[in-house]
Parts: sequence; structure tokens; C-alpha cells
Amino acid sequence: MRAKKHHSSFIPLLIVAVGLPALIGILAVQAKANAYQLETVISNLQPASTSTWTPTFTQTNPAPPSATSTSLPVIDLTAPPIASSLTLYAFIQAPTDTVARPYVILTAFASIPRSGSVFISGLADSQEFICTATPCVIYLQPGSTRFVFRAYSDTGETGDEVIASVRVSQVENGYLVTIESVSQFTVFTDSCSLTWGVDSEEEVSWDDFVQFPYQINTRKTLHYLATQLLLTGIVDASDCPAGGLSIGLDWPTGCGLERATSKMIEWQNQYDDYIWLVSRDDGIPPKILKTLLEVESQFWPGNQRFYLDEYGLGQVNQLGMDVLLRRDPALYQKFCATVLSDCTRPYLSLEPAQQAMIRGAVVSSMDAVCPTCPNGLDLNEAKESVLLIGKLLEANCQQVEAILSQAIIPDPDVDAATATAAVATLAAGGNTGNTTYEDLWRFTLSSYHNGSSCLQDAVQAVKRARLPITWENVSQELTCRGGAEYVDGFMSNLFSFDLYLYEPSDADILITQATILPTRTPAPTPTVFISSAQVRVQVFMDRNANNLPEEGEWIDAMTVQLTTSTNEQITQRTQNGIAIFDMSGFTPGIGITVSLPGLYRSESFELPEQGEVTVTFMFEQPPLPTVLP
Repeated sequence: MRAKKHHSSFIPLLIVAVGLPALIGILAVQAKANAYQLETVISNLQPASTSTWTPTFTQTNPAPPSATSTSLPVIDLTAPPIASSLTLYAFIQAPTDTVARPYVILTAFASIPRSGSVFISGLADSQEFICTATPCVIYLQPGSTRFVFRAYSDTGETGDEVIASVRVSQVENGYLVTIESVSQFTVFTDSCSLTWGVDSEEEVSWDDFVQFPYQINTRKTLHYLATQLLLTGIVDASDCPAGGLSIGLDWPTGCGLERATSKMIEWQNQYDDYIWLVSRDDGIPPKILKTLLEVESQFWPGNQRFYLDEYGLGQVNQLGMDVLLRRDPALYQKFCATVLSDCTRPYLSLEPAQQAMIRGAVVSSMDAVCPTCPNGLDLNEAKESVLLIGKLLEANCQQVEAILSQAIIPDPDVDAATATAAVATLAAGGNTGNTTYEDLWRFTLSSYHNGSSCLQDAVQAVKRARLPITWENVSQELTCRGGAEYVDGFMSNLFSFDLYLYEPSDADILITQATILPTRTPAPTPTVFISSAQVRVQVFMDRNANNLPEEGEWIDAMTVQLTTSTNEQITQRTQNGIAIFDMSGFTPGIGITVSLPGLYRSESFELPEQGEVTVTFMFEQPPLPTVLP
């Protein structure tokens, strides 16, 4: 079985996709009205006439006549981004099926949920547009359109530039929209796979990493979520008998479920941006994390089981947080400062009462219940908690590795000879060879749900029996209530994940349209967007002093670092004296510095549009003494 390659390496930033995965998340939660919300002045901003396509703007929530009109923000597209810990992301997506009217969707979000308003501005060919809310739709005409856009925040931050080429083709039943290229590509590393030293599965998709957040949007019928949406009044089903709920108020009726469907889809997809961030930053497969939120809370952040001290989207309790705090010193320092005056001691050396205070502070930060917030929930708090839940899953991966690596603990009911034989079998590696990547994830979910002690006892029992460490054997030894059933049910949901990927229809496009701005100054259409150049670095020792590299003079395993003027770094080691950097996807004209770290050798140049740039570093043979000292 071949293994997927999730390990980090430089990959070209240009990705060509014919028919990106399903256009998902059309009904994502709309941003609150802000200073940039368009009102009655929109009609005055539209060009009087144009010979090219001009999307019209339709407000989802028109301002009342008495509202005070505000103007669109003026964006300086040439201004450099400000320094900030906040990162903005923007994406473009297209429908996969034939549509009656061709369009693309632009989405954006901020790495910190409560960071204010995020909007998008850019060019469609030479026409400037702005999206005052995200997601937003831009309708197209047949042919090819080139997009250049960024995300902006009302606090001054600017996201990376996105460049995309979109083609609209007319077919028998409508139009087919294809994103031909986009200047975005993310390299993912499966952190749990690295921890375990076991390659991930090749023939399955449940552990795949996705390039864009909307690729994990789903359309599932979740009865608990629908019930909560009806109970809290988020969904109005007053025209249904009994308000769309069963007599016990614990189940939606058919009428109530119909009323709640669109909001239910919107609600289950509103955390996908932050699930994607966890997959990128912490290496947790996004479908696993999203399935965890579904199984634990059905995406309702107010789901609390007080009798188990469990809170939030991941139903996290203090026992789970103890695992994370033991393995994440940075998280410990962050929350320790909120409850203790002295945080110089490590978490494990604190008194039990002090540890409990810190665990309580972390768990409380994941509680999204907020009596003063709309609908009694702080959704920003819920979105931030996704990042912690991802770290908690990673900590349980590490805990599983520690449990499997642990020596056999003798069983007092087993004679010494049998125990000695079991230890010898473990030392020979005879009982771990059948532990698969899927089994390791099952162990991780068991640890997350029931705690590591229950899993540890089961693994120890299997080791003492000299059996392979597989889920089939370990699950038979689990004594925690419902542990095996939880894991098996979770994996069944995960295996069927792709069956529920969200593919909206034309009727689902009920979001804000982009506004086409009057041309302020002529905007030249760029002729070069992406470089296809290579940088070839040669390193050799000039032993014969002829200033030319020859056989036997190349230097292997020399570290070469390439740094761009946009602060991106790529590092390679020479093979046979040569390291080649593929610069596909970078912008021509940016500054490039090639250096040998620690050796004070460097060379700088501007990246060309195409071709090969050769950089040679020559070392001279040191002179040898002619006489002894």
C-alpha cells in the first residue's frame, strides 16, 4: 500500500484545476453590518453605461429609508500591508455542475474571529470590484476572466494577493464555470502520522487535507441542531403546528425540519475556515476534526453536559485539558497568567488545586454560552475553540504514541515466566507490526472520549497476552463504558463524509453580490502574473584552481537557503553539488537572495518571468604549509 506524502517540501504555488471540488458553503454565516455596508448610495456608484459585463448589486438586507447612507471604502491597492498578528485569507470557488447563470464565489476570513469586518477588493480583468460582505457572488459572461483580489480588514490589515483565471463555457443545459488556475497552494504535514512513524492511508479520502475550506462543507440532516435552532428562535417555524417541534420539544417535526434546513446547513459549515486553519497549522486531517464536532455537539456550541463537566463544540472537560496542558507549555503559560501570579513553575510541578484552576480557565474559554449575546451564544468564542480542540486531538495522538511505546506493566495475576516472555516479545517488536494508521486514529479517539487511562489499561492487557496491537484486540479489552461503540460510530460517520459534501444549486445563491466600481484611473491589464523560472545553485571546491567545477569538486549536503523579498524562505541541500529551486507561482520581479547559511556567502537578483538563473558558490582549496613549523 503506497503512502500519501504529507511531509513538507516546496511545491509550486500554481495549481491548475479543471472543475474545483464542489462549490460549498454558499449559506455561510453573514458578517454583521459594518461601516462599509452599502445602502441607498449603491445606485449612484454604478457606471452609467458600459460595453462590458456589469454585475448588478442586490442587497440581502436593504437599509430602511431612514437609515443614514455610508460610502464604500476607498482601497489603496498599492499600499503595503501593516505588521499584525492577524492574517487574512481569501478564496475563489466555482460551481461544479452546470448552472443557468455563470458565477464565482469569493470568500474571506480572519485568523482571529473577533477581529472586526473583513471585505474583499480587486480586479476582474480591468474592472474594479468590492465585496462588502463575505461570501459574495460575481456573475460572469461566457469567455475568460482574470481575477486579482485581496482580503482587507477595517483595522488596516491586508491579505495576500490571489490571482485566478476563470473560463465560462456554454453547454447544452446552461453554463460550465471552470477555474483554470489559481495562485494558491498550501503544503500540509500530517502531525499524527509523523508522531507515530506510520504512513497515512492512500486508498481512502477520510484523512485527506484540502486546499480550500469550502471543500469540507457538508449538507447533513442533524436533528439535534435543528431542534436547537427552532427552540432559540434562530429559525422561525411559527406557521408549523407546535412551532415545528415534537411534544417533548426534543425533536423537529417534518414541518420544522423543512423550515430549519437552510440555517442547519449554514450552521454546520460556519466553522470550516478554522478547521482548515487547524489542518494547516497543526497537521490534523480536517475531515476528522469536523466529524469530531459533529459527533460531540452537532455543531451547537451551547451543548453542555454539566454532570460530566463537558462544554462546547468538542464537549471538552478538565481531564482532556490536563492531557493538553502537560504537552503544550505555550498554552499553559497563556492561561496560567489569567489565574496565577507566578507561572515560572511548569504545569506538572504545580499543586493539584493550582492545576485545576488552570484547567478550569482553559475549559471556560471554550464555553460559548453568553446571556448578553445574540441568541445566547458567542459564536466568535466557539470558532476560537476549534483551534484548541485541534491541539487537544494532536496531544492525544502524542499520548497514544507514549502508551504504545510503554514497556509491559506486570500483571500481578500472571506468573513471572509468562510476564518475562511477554516482555521479550515486545522487545522483539513482534506485537506492534500490525498497528495501522487507522487503528492509531481509533486509539486517539478512544483516548479523547474516555481518557488515556482506559486505553492504556487495554493496550497493556493486549501486550501481556502477546497479541498484535490492533483495534480489534484492544477494543475487546476496553472497560470504559461505551468506548468501543463511540469509536466505531465515529469512524462510520467519517467513512461516509464525502457522501454529504455540499453542492448547492442556483436557488441557493442568496448572498451579497459584488459591486462594480466606476473606473477611477485606467487600470492596465497585467501581462505577466506568474513566473515559471528556476534557480540553479552550484557549490564546489576549486581544488585545481582553474575556477571551474569538475568531477570530484562538487560539495554534497550543503544547506542552501533562498529568501524572497516577500519574506518567504525555502531551504534545500545540494545533491552532487547542485540544488534546484522551482519558482513557479512566484511573481516575476520580486527580489531573491540565495545564501549559504553560516558561511557568509550570498547573491541577490530579481526573479525573471521564465528561464533559469544559475548561482555558483566556489570555495578555494586552502593553502598547505610547505615546511613544518
